[in-house]
Amino acid sequence: MTAFALIASICVMAAPQSALQKAPMSLRIIVLNLGEGDGPVRISVDTEESWFVDVTEPFRSYTVERTVEGAELQIDDLPPGAYALRVFHDEDGDGELKRGAFGIPAEPYGFSGLKTDRLRPKSFGDAKFVFDTTMKLTIKLR
Repeated sequence: MTAFALIASICVMAAPQSALQKAPMSLRIIVLNLGEGDGPVRISVDTEESWFVDVTEPFRSYTVERTVEGAELQIDDLPPGAYALRVFHDEDGDGELKRGAFGIPAEPYGFSGLKTDRLRPKSFGDAKFVFDTTMKLTIKLR
């Protein structure tokens, strides 16, 4: 065995087990521009299969208490993949997005992604992001 090979094998054997494992990924979601009510913020993490399908539950859903600044959620156990976020401030705390005339949301709401169109729900393609590394998303409600 050459001196280089011996040193390399010693370095690999001496490396702590945690250093050889990939660090866990996390998704941090920050929600801004909340409404006036004291109710919580509802966050849905959707896959393409669950995006705006009436008979399907979101892939995951979370309820986060509001603060003066907004709301924040960190998810540490989300598998890698393509997702989209639907978020609303449940001002009255009834668990549902209040709607006005023509089904237009009457409570502050928002989506992941950059493109916005107030006349129709966003498509999954417009709202999706690929979760394959630790990341932070900021959602500004409207």
